[in-house]
Amino acid sequence: MGEQGLVVVKDNFLTRITQTLKRFFFKGRMRDLLLDENNRPNIELIENNGEFIQQEIVDARRAFRKYVINNNKEISVDVLTYIVEKIEENEEKIKQIIEINNDDITYHEILEMVMEEKKNVSKFKSKNSKNGRYNVPIGVIGIECDNVRDSILSMLKAISTRNSVIILHENYSKYSTESLILLIIKECLKNFYIDDNIIQMFEKEEIDILKLDKIININGKSTAKSISNTIYIYQEDENYEEQVCNEVERLQNSDIYKSYEIKPIRGEFGDIVNYLNDNEASAVCMYTNNTQKAYKFINWINSPNVFVNTGIKNCNKLKINSSDYFNSKYILHEDVF
Repeated sequence: MGEQGLVVVKDNFLTRITQTLKRFFFKGRMRDLLLDENNRPNIELIENNGEFIQQEIVDARRAFRKYVINNNKEISVDVLTYIVEKIEENEEKIKQIIEINNDDITYHEILEMVMEEKKNVSKFKSKNSKNGRYNVPIGVIGIECDNVRDSILSMLKAISTRNSVIILHENYSKYSTESLILLIIKECLKNFYIDDNIIQMFEKEEIDILKLDKIININGKSTAKSISNTIYIYQEDENYEEQVCNEVERLQNSDIYKSYEIKPIRGEFGDIVNYLNDNEASAVCMYTNNTQKAYKFINWINSPNVFVNTGIKNCNKLKINSSDYFNSKYILHEDVF
């Protein structure tokens, strides 16, 4: 994981010894004890349901997924620094369009907004020392705006928080001041090989807001998808069938998790990610030997508790998200990192 590593749980020595002894003593009876077809849980196959999703949202989600796994922890500051330079280069154009549109903002206020956002770039994937959770970007956020100031601030938030932002503008115009600023910012993003679809701007009626991960309205209130009382166990690698079966059995026989629906699933990685984010769960666990998929799973899944190869270690629900732009996520993984 390098400098962006979230949490690494080393393979527990006692666990490894136990598993080794288990394989040795029960070698001849493993099929009867653990792989009895009558007692095995049904591992549901998740496939692409073919549901239509608006192209703009697809593009925004793809851009988010690339940006959030970028290992350059300074990239947000670097991009904002470059934006400052480009705004200064375009000072006269910006002043002219502000005057044409009679906007209640000045060139210097726009410049100060960018410089202020640069100072306040969130520490990427910062850990809360009290609860052990990480602040991880959410995904695709729709932000309702009706003025140039809020629109530009929303653009900058996409860069500083690594979310994709779709600005839902009440009075959208391609000749507006905010449209010019967006054009400048998009050119800056391309210079850093960042997909410029992390920032988009449309009239609210043009976007299927039900497919967004979160909405922040003009009054500052936010709404997100509700979290279901479900735990998903994802078998990405067929070699982990035994571990998945054992984990499902453990959870079903535990008083701690008796109020949860335990669902073992399998399927193509991309289909699973989309499915889990459409059905946000209390906790998810992936079993895999693929380091890249594990890293993406940790970053892309919208659940307050995400695990890889550890089983479910925690299922605490949060009353609220840590902020409008971050999920507070408990993360553990082992073996593949």
